[in-house]
Amino acid sequence: MERARAGRTAGLARAVLERARRRRAGRARDPAPAPAPEEERERLGAALATLVEFMGQATRQCEKYYSLVPACRCKEHEMKHICRYHGRQAGEKVMEAAEEKTRKASKDIYIEVSPGTYSVTATSEDMVKQTHVVDVSAGQSVDLTFVL
Repeated sequence: MERARAGRTAGLARAVLERARRRRAGRARDPAPAPAPEEERERLGAALATLVEFMGQATRQCEKYYSLVPACRCKEHEMKHICRYHGRQAGEKVMEAAEEKTRKASKDIYIEVSPGTYSVTATSEDMVKQTHVVDVSAGQSVDLTFVL
């Protein structure tokens, strides 16, 4: 049994070796001509120009994305990214927007309702929810504070 296995393995090895020899011989007959230095330089220049164009597109898309994301939703690594790759001024604008949002966040809302039990839910821009259940009697005023 071992002898049969060894024979099959040897046969497979010979077949692989023969295919490799044929490939090598085929390549030796018609080698691809080497490009002229000027052609190579032009091809490389065109490839680099394309790469620069794609990098510019990626940068514009990134800037567009971060201009649409609320500053409060940016994580620390995103802030570092904005400062590093889009300039310190862009990062400072995002920080100022976050501070301004914090100052504007407080709102008072007055609603008149009939007596009864109510469930009141508030949701922040980044989808954080908070719910209060309140029982309102006739003529009663209830203050609710949501910290989001």
